[in-house]
Amino acid sequence: MGKKERERVLILCSHADDEIISMGGTIAKYVKERKKVKIVIFTSGEKSSPWLKEGVITRSRIKESEAASKLLGCKVEFLGIPDAKVKENLELAAGEVKRILREFNPHKIFTHTKYDAHPDHRAVFYALEKALNGRVRKPKIFTFMIWGLFNPNDSATFYVRTDDYFEDKIKALQVFKTQKLIVALFYLPMFIRDRLGGIRNKCKYAETFYVENA
Repeated sequence: MGKKERERVLILCSHADDEIISMGGTIAKYVKERKKVKIVIFTSGEKSSPWLKEGVITRSRIKESEAASKLLGCKVEFLGIPDAKVKENLELAAGEVKRILREFNPHKIFTHTKYDAHPDHRAVFYALEKALNGRVRKPKIFTFMIWGLFNPNDSATFYVRTDDYFEDKIKALQVFKTQKLIVALFYLPMFIRDRLGGIRNKCKYAETFYVENA
């Protein structure tokens, strides 16, 4: 990476708000450090609120994600893959990731761990894995857990201290008004993860990631 080249960080998520729950503080920190951050959301989460029409929830979640990303200072792109069917559309998803890798050429990629309990989350990891097949130079890959407190595999860990950015993370989460009940369920495990990461790093908060390649 050249002296004047900004580090490019790509974040691949299944649903809008995954990126904030898992690494909202890291996003805020990286943007402040003038890294170029791009968020890619695979689905529009249209199945998340069955009492609303899918078109309504899709538009709402896209607007919320755009607002949260703007608050943190980065951009977001939606791929429009059907919610709850990322695995069934793995070839399409991998093709889209290949395109983004060519266009954005990231130095680091953050995404869901393959050990996450949610099938769409696991499928995003496998779409990235498929997109990277045959690629000579691979970015550094880091994964995070959302549906679960810890990665069951004995993975090397990478921590980002977020003491100064935890408040930004909470503000960004509060933007997702259509998901406030679901997001509320994640507050406690998110807080536990970030506090445990902080304790391990002798600070208040730190977000935890798992190193997928050297």
